[in-house]
Amino acid sequence: MVIGELKQKILDFIKEITGTETGPDNFTVEEPREESFGDLSTNAAMVLAPLLKKNPLDIAKLLEQKLYSGCPEIYGINVVKPGFINFNLTDDFIRGALKEIVEEKENFGFNQSGMGIKVHMEYVSSNPTGRLHIGHGRWGALGDSLANIYSANGYKVFREYYVNDYGTQAEKFSECASCLYLKHFGRDIPYPEDGYPENTVSMAVDRLIKEHNDFFIIEKNGQKEVDKELFRNEIIKIMISYISETLALMGVKYDGWFYESSLYENSNFEKVVEELKNKGVIYSKDGAMWFKASLFVEDKDRVVIRKDGNPTYFASDILYLKDKLKRGYDRILYILGADHHGYVDRLKAIVRALELPEEKITVIIGQLVKIVDRGQSLKMSRRKGRLYTLMDLIKEVGKDAVRYFFSMNSFDTPMDFDISLAKQKSNQNPVFYVQYAHARIDSIIERADREKLKNPGFESPSTGKEDIFKMKFKNDSERKLAKTMILYPDIVYSSCRNNAPNIITRYLYRLAAQFHYFYNNFRVIDDSNGEMILDKDRFILIILVKQILQNALRLLEVSAPEEM
Repeated sequence: MVIGELKQKILDFIKEITGTETGPDNFTVEEPREESFGDLSTNAAMVLAPLLKKNPLDIAKLLEQKLYSGCPEIYGINVVKPGFINFNLTDDFIRGALKEIVEEKENFGFNQSGMGIKVHMEYVSSNPTGRLHIGHGRWGALGDSLANIYSANGYKVFREYYVNDYGTQAEKFSECASCLYLKHFGRDIPYPEDGYPENTVSMAVDRLIKEHNDFFIIEKNGQKEVDKELFRNEIIKIMISYISETLALMGVKYDGWFYESSLYENSNFEKVVEELKNKGVIYSKDGAMWFKASLFVEDKDRVVIRKDGNPTYFASDILYLKDKLKRGYDRILYILGADHHGYVDRLKAIVRALELPEEKITVIIGQLVKIVDRGQSLKMSRRKGRLYTLMDLIKEVGKDAVRYFFSMNSFDTPMDFDISLAKQKSNQNPVFYVQYAHARIDSIIERADREKLKNPGFESPSTGKEDIFKMKFKNDSERKLAKTMILYPDIVYSSCRNNAPNIITRYLYRLAAQFHYFYNNFRVIDDSNGEMILDKDRFILIILVKQILQNALRLLEVSAPEEM
């Protein structure tokens, strides 16, 4: 990592200057706002100033001397007020860094910063009582892409879907489904007034009948009934299959499906209640058992066991967190929708009450999605059954657009998903723009092969270290492409540290824009004089761009088409 390695060198210089074994590492090394300032810039002198009680410009001059003597990969160092240090990377260093793309190919950008650390990620986890809505798609894209990004940083990631198959909502859905099921076999009973929309429930019942016919019908007092437990388990299983199929269409995958009902096996709940009693954090009130959340966070106390003796969702939250930690995960990520803000404090209360390792747990709260088509917002109402679903969106704009658009924005900002833009085959559509860069490169490679021009492909010795080291940057556009490419490993690292796939999409758009400018202004194959001449340096350069486009798109599970 270019930025990571330079930051470490600067940190070593800081240790020399301060005479300490550790130094402040909260300084940045990043690209400056203006290209004219240089390739990279650091604010290390300003971060160090309060510690040394010196003028940042004086400290910057000290660091400047260290950089000149200790960093042969940089030149043109410039100190500017109030203490920024701007500098450039040498062309030899950039060429040397490009070699890594050739050597590592599809693994270029990977690192081992998370090696040996086990991470649990839970995302989507919609109740199995209806179809997935658009927001679920955003959390699915975020969670799945983050899992890929964490894996690229060396973490061992486990992706899990939490199935709410225990409690009132599952029971209510099963009750609604049993009404339609019994009606099909001749017994008409009233549909619950506060039940789920019949069109959603009938979808599951139709599949149940197709797969099992009347298997769940039993006779009781001369009336047709359903075997409630078996029926509920199967109807929930069918709803999970719908959820799984929808997520699979957008490339979202899981290593495991965890059922809430399993938390209550082997007297687990009773054991946890006893533990909470011993810690003095639950009490009885109005016939229910309450958890003293107010002792640990600014929140009201929460019911653990209702008056009827049934546990609440909060009880399941306690059990599920303990289960994750019991399985040995070093880090636990929850990716939740905008309506779960209160969950953060509740989770903190659980962690503090049970004296669990708080630093292991991260909760990501995503913001809402609004679907827009030609300037009009589409209605989304799950309970009323008038829902533009995630499946509808995937079918209308395709998997790639769904994944890419959902990854373009920071998770903590609301977003408008513009369907008309996502369907455009133009440069205004960001995913098309990025994919088109890859297709353009493929067309150049295909033409070089077709015309039997000398093709320095990855498998050829002609793209070895010697050739890349001899590469000449004939113009600023070529050098910009090369510099942007060697920063890709830092992008992968940063997107992981910030839980931000949008850092990847922003990088992809930048690389694509630089390539499109290069393509439109400079020739890789020059046929202007009636003879086809392949510019080898440029050809190698675009092959490297193609590799990085593939690598970055793969993290987002977006395809890299050969033609468009």
